[in-house]
Amino acid sequence: MVMKRIVGIAIALVAMSVAVPAHAESCATGGACHLGEIGPGGGRVIVVSTTPQWWGSYIEARPILTKRGMPWSLQPTTALYSQSSSTAIRQRIDAMAVGMGGINTTAIINQSGPGNYAAWIAHASKLGTKTDWVLPSRDELDAVFHLMNSGYWRGVSRGAYWSSSENSAKFAWYQIMQDGTQFTDENGVGRINGASVHSSKNRIRMAQHGGSGFPQYLYRVAVIRYFGAANGVATMTAVPALTGHSCTAEGPCSVGDLGPGGGVVFYDAGQHKYWGRYLEAAPESSETSGLPWKRLSAVDARAPLYANTTKTTAKVQRIIAKSIGTGATNTLRIVRRYGKANYAARYAQTLVVNGYGDWFLPSEDELFEMYKFMHANVKPLDSTHNTYYWSSSEYDLNNAWTVNFKDGQQFDREKYLVPKPGVKALRIRAIRAFG
Repeated sequence: MVMKRIVGIAIALVAMSVAVPAHAESCATGGACHLGEIGPGGGRVIVVSTTPQWWGSYIEARPILTKRGMPWSLQPTTALYSQSSSTAIRQRIDAMAVGMGGINTTAIINQSGPGNYAAWIAHASKLGTKTDWVLPSRDELDAVFHLMNSGYWRGVSRGAYWSSSENSAKFAWYQIMQDGTQFTDENGVGRINGASVHSSKNRIRMAQHGGSGFPQYLYRVAVIRYFGAANGVATMTAVPALTGHSCTAEGPCSVGDLGPGGGVVFYDAGQHKYWGRYLEAAPESSETSGLPWKRLSAVDARAPLYANTTKTTAKVQRIIAKSIGTGATNTLRIVRRYGKANYAARYAQTLVVNGYGDWFLPSEDELFEMYKFMHANVKPLDSTHNTYYWSSSEYDLNNAWTVNFKDGQQFDREKYLVPKPGVKALRIRAIRAFG
């Protein structure tokens, strides 16, 4: 199968106006829907597609306020997916996407049956007049976070929420609604009384994370439902592969081609965007490590990258700066702030490879797309390392977002981090946009 991307989908990223003309039929009664409006099931619209998708045109979400402290499933050590390593990895990547919450929920219920766990609670819910609620996928849950932090939805309690996306046989994705961090607690990240967590699926509260001020929240559930016109059927992506072909700056390109800059094309937006269409990673030979995220002498509290304005807050600006298409802008902002010094964004911006000098440090979501395509295979498609990579997305004044290429988990790390005893070198892989 050919790798495909869903295009024309809006997910809440900024504070928005949801005003509807007085004569228009409301979203709740069958009219056109906008992000943040009340849907037919009484939830908030978190995803709007400009064209009907296989799952529908809209997704609405509601929290279940009366439930907390439930496990992910009743089969905490059994994988949902194929025992073939390469197939299972690809299925789990697919299971993160928008539209997959329903398929995931069905798979979990087929495995565990009725009971007091997240997917069954979602499946058994009757909210408003609707009974077709499901547990959101990782990306659908992230859309809940985005809308909540746009300032237009106060109905979601803060804390840790289960997604329906499995990361391995014993671990599943969840999200903390305060800051958007998405964890699985795998590979020793989460700890209970100082010991590593051996499975997260059977836990009723999240593990403790080193350096985090968050308590061990009881897991909560937010549910979603799809509605509106649908078209087509669900199409899973093929196991990623290098095509052996090269493409030009004008395209067309396929994911897996060698791009004009000599790196692997790992993302295709499906159509031209304001930032371009394709993303390619710089060749492995250009990768480096050991640099901090910032100029070490800079005091961010005195001259922050983002500040509250009359139109939006610094927090919302940082959320926007995580999305696909923002890496180049982020990099420019960082370099203008910190100037000439030896740090991650500056390294990426000054990189020249195969005659191209328009490389930049990827945003968090761009970096995660790189992980999903290039690394999420039994044999990675390109030489990356099982460690943390810097993104260009700021977390707060003192920290920036990273992606762990061992398992895809995303963390905020101190901007000043450089290698020292007990601290691994954070790596840097530049990308460029074209098309």
